[in-house]
Formats: sequence, C-alpha cells, structure tokens
Amino acid sequence: MRDGKFEFLVTAWDGETAQLTVTNIGDRPQSFAISAQYLYDVQQRRFEPEFEWDSDLAFADLNPGQSVSGAITFVLSGAVPDYLELHDSVFSGGVKVPLR
Repeated sequence: MRDGKFEFLVTAWDGETAQLTVTNIGDRPQSFAISAQYLYDVQQRRFEPEFEWDSDLAFADLNPGQSVSGAITFVLSGAVPDYLELHDSVFSGGVKVPLR
C-alpha cells in the first residue's frame, strides 16, 4: 500500500504491535515519522504509537529505493483495533491497513 513517497508492507500484527517495512518509492530522500502513524479502533478513536528509541524505524531517513523494517506498538487499554492509517508525512492523506 502506498501513500506519497512511501510504500508500506505490514508483515505481522499481534494485537498491539505492527511489524512493517517502509520503502521510499520517490526520487529524493524522505524521513519516516513514527508520530505520523495512527491506529483507529472500532469506535473510530485514534491512537498514536509509543516511541521506541531502539526501533530501526525511529529517525529513519530513506534514500530513493531504500527500505527499513521495524515495529510500532500501540497501547490500546482494552480498545478493539480496526485499522492502521500510515502516512509518508504529517501532511499526507494516509493509507488504511485493515487489522480485522
């Protein structure tokens, strides 16, 4: 699934953590922002991920064609996850990835 200059591949979901690969499909460097990725629950409430300093996704700057894989984790406090909304930047429309 694509949004802007990034292609996203979610390889696993365990109920709170998504394993994903992000690839820069653009023609210039692009930074991946963990804070621009969201999870929505079945009540359409938005959750932001926990910031994990040791994740390969943290502070990832991707040159054209470059990929990075890592995990993003959400604290859901009993919420039922519905989908991820992944973005190439805080200004992009995002792409929905169903979790159910």
